[in-house]
Amino acid sequence: MQRNLCERVIKLDKNIRFAGIVNANGEVIEGGFQQGIQPLLNGPAEQQMYIQSLSNVVTLKQYADRLGAFRYSITEHDKVTLLTFPLGDGILCVSASSKADSAKIRNKVSALLKEKPRHSKKV
Repeated sequence: MQRNLCERVIKLDKNIRFAGIVNANGEVIEGGFQQGIQPLLNGPAEQQMYIQSLSNVVTLKQYADRLGAFRYSITEHDKVTLLTFPLGDGILCVSASSKADSAKIRNKVSALLKEKPRHSKKV
């Protein structure tokens, strides 16, 4: 039985803190934190961050006809690195510790997203 996407992402690297699928309404519909990891943001702030990440992806996708397809974004903070990937009408959000190799994680997640089937849930 194939594990769900977020479980597979979390297992890619020990420095991944969180993996979650966010739908077009900004709601996390699948995913969670690595075992033993506590969120740095409270519920409302975390929700706002997902909505902002989704908004950024939607905006960047508008330029695809001139710039090419949007593939991912990486945002680095002092404490965490956030990686965002388009996924249907939603996004895949990945949070990693600041000491993580974000390029390595990006490559592994990108390869995972290219596997078929990509994701069974409608986002």
